[in-house]
Amino acid sequence: MDLNKDSMEMQSDNSHTQALLAEFKQNTPNNPLDTPAVQCSTRFRVAVTKRAVAGVAAAVALLLIFVASSWIPDTGCIHGMVSPGRLEFPSDGRIDPVQVFLNIPSTEMLSEHLQYYSSGTHVAGINHTQATYTRDYFEAQGIDAKIVEYFPWLNYPVSQRVVLFNETSSKIIFEASLKEDILSEDPLTEDPNNLPAFHGYSADGNVTGQLVYANYGSIDDFQALDKAGISVSGKIVLVRYGGVFRGIKVHAAELRGARGVLIYSDPADDGYSRGETYPNGPWRPDSSIQRGSVMRIQMYPGDPLTPGYASTADAPRIDPADAKNINHIPSLPLSYRDAQPLLRALQGHGKNASDIGKTWVGGLTSRGVEYWTGPSELSVNLLNKVEYKETSIQNVIGKIKGSEDSEHAVILGNHRDAWCAGASDPSSGSAALLELARALGELMKLGWRPRRTIILASWDAEEYGLVGSTEWVEEKIDWLRANGIAYINVDTAVSGTSFTAQASPVLKNLLYIVTQQVSYPHSNETVYDVWLRNSQSKSEVSDMTDMLLDDFTDIQKKMAPPVGLLGSGSDYTAFMAHAGVSSLSMAFSGSSGAYHSNYDSPKRLTTFIDPDMRLHQAMVRIWGLVVIKLADDPVIDLNPVSYAKDLRRYIKTLEAHVSKHLNFATGGKNIDHTVRHAVLKKLHHLRAAQRQFTISAHMVQRDRDHLRAIYGDDCQMKSRRRHASCIKLRSSINDRAFSLERHLIDPEGIPGREWFKHVLVSPGRWMGYGAQVFPALSEAAEDGDWRQFQLHAKHAAETIHEAAWFLREV
Repeated sequence: MDLNKDSMEMQSDNSHTQALLAEFKQNTPNNPLDTPAVQCSTRFRVAVTKRAVAGVAAAVALLLIFVASSWIPDTGCIHGMVSPGRLEFPSDGRIDPVQVFLNIPSTEMLSEHLQYYSSGTHVAGINHTQATYTRDYFEAQGIDAKIVEYFPWLNYPVSQRVVLFNETSSKIIFEASLKEDILSEDPLTEDPNNLPAFHGYSADGNVTGQLVYANYGSIDDFQALDKAGISVSGKIVLVRYGGVFRGIKVHAAELRGARGVLIYSDPADDGYSRGETYPNGPWRPDSSIQRGSVMRIQMYPGDPLTPGYASTADAPRIDPADAKNINHIPSLPLSYRDAQPLLRALQGHGKNASDIGKTWVGGLTSRGVEYWTGPSELSVNLLNKVEYKETSIQNVIGKIKGSEDSEHAVILGNHRDAWCAGASDPSSGSAALLELARALGELMKLGWRPRRTIILASWDAEEYGLVGSTEWVEEKIDWLRANGIAYINVDTAVSGTSFTAQASPVLKNLLYIVTQQVSYPHSNETVYDVWLRNSQSKSEVSDMTDMLLDDFTDIQKKMAPPVGLLGSGSDYTAFMAHAGVSSLSMAFSGSSGAYHSNYDSPKRLTTFIDPDMRLHQAMVRIWGLVVIKLADDPVIDLNPVSYAKDLRRYIKTLEAHVSKHLNFATGGKNIDHTVRHAVLKKLHHLRAAQRQFTISAHMVQRDRDHLRAIYGDDCQMKSRRRHASCIKLRSSINDRAFSLERHLIDPEGIPGREWFKHVLVSPGRWMGYGAQVFPALSEAAEDGDWRQFQLHAKHAAETIHEAAWFLREV
């Protein structure tokens, strides 16, 4: 409804409203209308242990404030398509949740949430108090909530040791401290509960061997050592963080016969080579240790002993020896201060690292360290004593039941557990989740209910290997495949100032629209504007030609910021790659200088990254708008045309991958001409399937345009027959949009990694977190198994054709 018309109709009640507001203002401290305009937030404090839940009077007062704000000038804090501080009453009597919502997120409340969650170490399976607090907070906002327990197999540190010694004389040359320095500037570094150097799911062991340096520990790095004649069999391998997931590093070393792995953070990647180190700057200091999981996450995430089904109390368990996602050699993380003596022990032994590759030399050269491969003359003893046990973990699940289509649900989630205090990872996201819950609660006090159900999830044990979310998805798999609209993930909400996102292609259009509605802190630009500009400076923009983007104001530029592929590494994995629920993950990213260390504290985060919590506030706004629009818009903004365009890119990427392994450019060797022709033919079939998919995707768009032109999205008409026709068409459009991802799932899964079932995108076999397009085909090409490639290509083309036909069903 037109806002000006509404305003004129309410003028007669204006004096009475103002009188009520004056009385409310007089009796209410910290009145939201007295908040400085730059804050653009309405402060309604709801703390479970401090204040009673607001009742009817608070709801009325809140409504009056927003009604009054209809006459308050635009403060300019929100740019783009939505003006803040204004409340519309559409013809059906529903409030406009988008316009109201944008005014609610409070930086002060976000700060309180952040301080609570990051007040100390809260490792999975240990800190149940936070689960109870989160559940109670949800309930205080009027959100039904419960704790859902699972019982996975987790490990905890007992004792660790890394010693460099002369095996002949038994003389100890150096013993690593395996501790992080206590900083007087940051009290959290003194927490007695801080974990020692530790890897989740690392093997228990006490091993000794000569030392070999293997750069980042990728498959390519180990192959380079093989080519140089350097064996790691029977050795302790020293590798740098970066390049690939840490679990891949350990797995690759184990396959080559290594006895153990040490992983350190090199200052060239994350330390003084990048800038000032903490506490003088945001980068990783000398003693900082990056903890983390070394699960073989590329095999399957979640509880190792219940693959493919939930680890409930009475679920059957497999033998740990049969768990395919667990490494069998011990590993530990090191600081770069502890790594220096080990690297010095390699000097002059084996090959100079620069002769292996330019990227093999790290940043410690500024301290006189030379990088050599070894093996060393001295030996290294690695002791990693851990305790494995079945442990209770606690997910917190909140639910806002939909008013019209309650069986279908939008799920949003963040994980709660951390290796340390975890201010950025994950507590910035946990704080955002609570503030989003509060904002949704405030909307409900005004009488709003989403059309579809919203589920809020606070996951446990993500850090070990996405355990909490995976177990929940495995338990709810049938319901999710029938009713899941989308999963929206925020892990680390703020670790820097650059907005980044990875998503299913159907969600890209919505993300572009929403980020144009939220201002970037301390600027006259939107988050989208800054995101696009940063992408252009890095030459990362995406060509948007031929993409249909409703209400997308920058379409004339034919360019848009990049939205990455979803591989693994956070809680979207089970939703997207296993259940086929379209997913989105987003963050304000930047320096990793405190990642998984004792220095990831609120003090560091608010000193160097987000002093006034404006980035947190912007994330709540983006997250909330995405969820509200998915849950409440009559027509769900999931865009199959975006998928069609990205599918074309996926095929081009696959063709380049296949070309590399067939060696088209140089004529190739040992590749039969008949085989080559058959492979090219299968690629041609994939392209043909993509063209059919594109045609079908545009048919959905045309149906949507027809709905708007003939009926309107709301299906508000007096004729029962026309109303029924409108509802039927709208339901068909929505069902095709949100079910599309499910039609790209293969029930049989990727060969050798059957838990991953998405035909188009899944985590790469040797990439860990990284995404691989057409994983079954790509891996067959890497293995040179062209018969399997043809079989998988045929199946992929059939899957795409079937998805295309599904999009045509009305």
